[in-house]
Amino acid sequence: LPNDTNLGTDRRLHIKAAELDHLSGVQTFGYVVEEQPPPGTIDKDKAVALGVKPSKKYGLLKCGISVPNDDGTGEVHPSQVLCNVFRPRKFSLLADHRRVPPPMARLCTNSDVVVHEATLSRKDGVDRIKTRGHQNAFNAGRFAQMLGCKVLALNHFGGLAFGKSLMTDILSEARDGNRGASQIMAAYDFMEIGVPRGGFNFDKKESSDSQ
Repeated sequence: LPNDTNLGTDRRLHIKAAELDHLSGVQTFGYVVEEQPPPGTIDKDKAVALGVKPSKKYGLLKCGISVPNDDGTGEVHPSQVLCNVFRPRKFSLLADHRRVPPPMARLCTNSDVVVHEATLSRKDGVDRIKTRGHQNAFNAGRFAQMLGCKVLALNHFGGLAFGKSLMTDILSEARDGNRGASQIMAAYDFMEIGVPRGGFNFDKKESSDSQ
């Protein structure tokens, strides 16, 4: 399994879960899938200067493992020779809930994509959140903003959420809570979101577009 802790450097994914607060007596969970940090690129000149010529040792260095130099007189660390290091991508999925407890919220921090329900509207009020065990789009947007999530995909819409105008209202409410911190979209069955290597970096894209 990709989440097997015994795989070492062959482990591809880290899958974690924590409990959500839905309704009394009804247990629901959130899940986070994060990839193993992708291998960086070896700066050959630096590696050779430190005494490591091209060999299988480069593969170990790329995976974050220190190696002895070729004459055995010292050790070379990945931080000394790696460049173009990529951030691991992270995906979070929250099931039905009225509140995200701190352990689950911490797992979601800096997710590239977080899937969050938007069953209710902000005008339904706090009491309805408590009794129904569901959240609204405004709080979904605020959650993504507070946790630094790059993309917020809304799902689990209420039974009246049909038609372009109603979906527009839901997205608008989420954007009000998010204050422009995330890209926000309405999810649908079998939807696919491609996350580039190194994760989303909309600030970088925006700065390059403005030049």
